[in-house]
Amino acid sequence: MANLQINPVKGEINTLIKFKAVASSTEGMEFKLPRTSDEYVVILAENTDSANAHTFTVKAPANGSYCAAGSDETVSLTAGETVMFRFESARFANNDGTVVCVADNAKVVVAVIY
Repeated sequence: MANLQINPVKGEINTLIKFKAVASSTEGMEFKLPRTSDEYVVILAENTDSANAHTFTVKAPANGSYCAAGSDETVSLTAGETVMFRFESARFANNDGTVVCVADNAKVVVAVIY
């Protein structure tokens, strides 16, 4: 199954930003870094499940730069918890600028802001 494409949203002042839900727990998420100020891109992930913990993972790049992360970055989100991940593009982006994330459940929703 193809990864769900997420469009990074510019974090304008006085603007609400919606989270994107995955269709199923087996579907990954992918976004391409904007060419402007990619060092300020953040991923917000929220566990909307009111009873269970779930995990959210930013995958190590499959085709990254010389300083790419050697392992995934995974966090466990308790019920209702939200996490923010500000990352270095050189560590978590593939050479084509894509970043891949995976949630273990469709109750985890994501927003990418720059």
